[in-house]
Amino acid sequence: MRQLRIGCVPYLNAKPLIDWFHSSDCDVNATIDYVVPSQLATMLEENRIDTALVSIFELFQSPGLTLLPGISISADGPVKSVRLFSCKPFERVRSVALDTSSLTSVALTRILLAEKYGVSPRYDHQPPDLDRMLETQDAGLIIGDLKLFDTPATHILDLGEAWKQMTDLPFVYAAWLARPDAPVDALTDALSRARDWGVQRLDSLAVTWAEQMNLPLDRVQDYFLNVMQYDLDDEKLEGMRLFEKKCRRHGLITE
Repeated sequence: MRQLRIGCVPYLNAKPLIDWFHSSDCDVNATIDYVVPSQLATMLEENRIDTALVSIFELFQSPGLTLLPGISISADGPVKSVRLFSCKPFERVRSVALDTSSLTSVALTRILLAEKYGVSPRYDHQPPDLDRMLETQDAGLIIGDLKLFDTPATHILDLGEAWKQMTDLPFVYAAWLARPDAPVDALTDALSRARDWGVQRLDSLAVTWAEQMNLPLDRVQDYFLNVMQYDLDDEKLEGMRLFEKKCRRHGLITE
């Protein structure tokens, strides 16, 4: 079987889906590249990888990609690692600094501010440094950082929680998308096995990654066991379809 070329985000939430490939239990020939989601999309387009764990927004913009079944990074409520921080009430926000490492979360921020708070602020792309973001903008979007529990912001919007309140549906942040010429069956089999291996070892993975990322163990355990979900069932697919409709309604998808 040909070598599988896999691209993955470097975030904590992906570890249960990818760590099998680095374990002694892995019996497939695969290479893993770790980069942020927006760069993974480019690697897919340039045929440098076969599949990527990438922002679900990419599926809407690139309908030629194949959504691999049964696997996602999702949350049914608060997600804790995708949050908008502000020093003023969100209905008064007029400018937002965006951490652009996830196109999905950027689009979700725009939708929530428009539909939940009735504002259409100016958006500016900045590196994910919250202090600097809030020096020049009213609010800042930060993705993938569980350390930001003590912040200068007085108003914090958990995007997953806000989506759940608005739609009563879970939210799919990322999934495995494959090139049309990729070995889809082999990828689906390997990535499904990797997910099953990781989900069965969430406690031990929490210990490993809490230490490596210098995070409190209880926070990582809660994140893995109570926040993140790694399947892709009918309810999550319904949430995906609604998100795509809202993206189109707000003019966020390039035709």
